[in-house]
This record gives sequence, structure tokens and C-alpha cells, in this order.
Amino acid sequence: MEYEVSDAIDAAFNGNTTDFQDAINSILGNKVRERVGVERIAVAQSFFNGSDASSPEEDTEYNEDYSDEDI
Repeated sequence: MEYEVSDAIDAAFNGNTTDFQDAINSILGNKVRERVGVERIAVAQSFFNGSDASSPEEDTEYNEDYSDEDI
């Protein structure tokens, strides 16, 4: 079940400790999962953006002295 902060407040107000604990655990778990997903994307982007891998254009040598017929 998806819990909202209001569910946790209602459970605490009504003295229902089990529902309060479930709501808090669910809310915090969702926030942690969201943050881990964001960090995973950031790490992957920094890994690929910071690497030394050259692009295909940089690896391709083109000698202008030869035409297609000479090769």
C-alpha cells in the first residue's frame, strides 16, 4: 500500500503504532529508492562523460591525398 504523510499522522494520532511504523517505513523507503535512482543516473553520466574513450570521428583517419579510386 502507498502511504502518505497524512496516513502516518492519522495513525500516530489514533495510537495505531503498527500502521504508523508501516507508513513511515513506506514513505522513507520510497524516498530512498527515488534518490538511489537519481544517483545511479548521475554516476552513469559522469562515468561516460569523464571517460577517455574517443568518438568514432576522432578514431577515423582520412587521408586527403587519395581519392576513392586510388584506394
